Amino acid sequence: MDLQNISQLMKIESSLLKKLVSEIETHPTLAGLWAEPYPEYASAGMQVATLLNPTGEQQNFDYRDCRTLKPTPLLESMPVMQSLFFEKGMPLADMEVMGARLLKLEPGTFYHEHRDFVYLEAVPRFRLHIPLITNDQSFIVGPDTNVHFQAGYLWKLDPKSTIHSACNFGESARIHLMIDCYVNEKLQTLLDNETLDETLKVEKAPLTSQIKESLIEKSIQLMQSGSQKQAEELILGSFCHYNLYHLQEGLTTYDILKEAYKRAAEKTPSLKTELEEKFQYWKDRLIETYPERKDRELAPV
Repeated sequence: MDLQNISQLMKIESSLLKKLVSEIETHPTLAGLWAEPYPEYASAGMQVATLLNPTGEQQNFDYRDCRTLKPTPLLESMPVMQSLFFEKGMPLADMEVMGARLLKLEPGTFYHEHRDFVYLEAVPRFRLHIPLITNDQSFIVGPDTNVHFQAGYLWKLDPKSTIHSACNFGESARIHLMIDCYVNEKLQTLLDNETLDETLKVEKAPLTSQIKESLIEKSIQLMQSGSQKQAEELILGSFCHYNLYHLQEGLTTYDILKEAYKRAAEKTPSLKTELEEKFQYWKDRLIETYPERKDRELAPV
């Protein structure tokens, strides 16, 4: 991944960061507001608390093209966080925000590979992150590289061009403030001066045919024993560890999972119907994430 995909836009003062973290850690009701609105797109432990959305409802997780936002009760109860958006001279003041939320990844949690909100690709926007509570084993994951979003910076991710995931393999929770922004004058000025500390990038290990075969065989054994969720997470999580493109350009975890379900169905007649339904589910997810793959299968490797 390079500057087109991910970059650092500006430093966040340490005193401000400490106040934001303290506000989160001491908030009296935040613990009860975390929700898992997208369980089908991540392993267990990905939690969201909304701050700005079209209606101001705390449990509204809808993301759409909207330039008139309302604060949620959570944001209204967080004066330091409010100042970040609305106080002159603060990092997010004068940004044109499309939505904002806190995103928590518990230890061991990962997203499936994805592009953010494919249905909004025509809308010029960027996803910004302010890491609040983090550890050096949490990453934004690209096809060939993991990037640690270090605290103390406002980070950018291009949701249109960046196939990615996120993972937290540390021993403590990771919490980011995540903001979707339209490109206005202030954001463009930051984009014109973006940087990326190369020491925060970690090259992923290459996926080999032997590793791929081992993943498939282990997942088939889990499928046959009734542990389909565990089988799926074994393969889906491989995106966080391996460069799939090393084995084949364009290869995805969904391709590997499809192959595993196809082979499992052939080996297990008693579960054939159920396994074929799961094969179709992950084929549909592949097309949802990669619309350009609708009528194109990869050659076997």
